[in-house]
Amino acid sequence: MLNPALRAQEIPNLQDFLASTVRHVKTLHATLSAVMTDVAAIRRTLLEEPEDVLQYKSNLLAAIETAKPLVNEALQSYDEMIRQIQGLKEWRN
Repeated sequence: MLNPALRAQEIPNLQDFLASTVRHVKTLHATLSAVMTDVAAIRRTLLEEPEDVLQYKSNLLAAIETAKPLVNEALQSYDEMIRQIQGLKEWRN
């Protein structure tokens, strides 16, 4: 585990480290979005038609369509941040 007391100068390749960190955050964001979408579909199914579990698939597709633009925008933002980090030639503190 990385020691939080380390200074930026003590990390051998700060640029790669930051890009990797943003990739991890991006992955966590996508995973959390998927879980939240699934929970929304389950909640809607149980509240509207608790006996009709087949309705779950329809509710899941609707929840995915609702969340998709927001998730895509966030993932593109992460990609842009990674490109910017990788494009920096020199770090200055």
